[in-house]
Amino acid sequence: MSKRTIIIFSIFVIVAMIGVTFAVLYRQQVDALVNHYSASLAICGNILDEKECFLNDFCEGIYQPACIDCKEMVFKSCHRVSRQTAASLTQQKGLCQNTGGQWYRNQLGNFCLCDNAGTAMTFDRSSGCVSR
Repeated sequence: MSKRTIIIFSIFVIVAMIGVTFAVLYRQQVDALVNHYSASLAICGNILDEKECFLNDFCEGIYQPACIDCKEMVFKSCHRVSRQTAASLTQQKGLCQNTGGQWYRNQLGNFCLCDNAGTAMTFDRSSGCVSR
């Protein structure tokens, strides 16, 4: 091998190591940026899958009865919530998670489950998971 080939290979290895280090150290931040960007592009009305609708904090599912006499609800469509509602839900979600709760979304709405924080805990919109 020539000296030139060894230098080029060494430069390639150094660049690859820097790239891997960057990917490992900044993965969470890059993932958050990518998710935020893709969420800004998503149009809730175009989402046809209930699970995908729940993945976006700014979307909420619309449900209807499965049949005329049924009590069972089925996913109908997805629509965007107002900015104020999205901001309020984001704040409540953060408060829930910061006080030991688990944020949960389903067809009935958004909830903070405080069971993980303690057995006698309940969610307060201003304080988070607190004693009953």
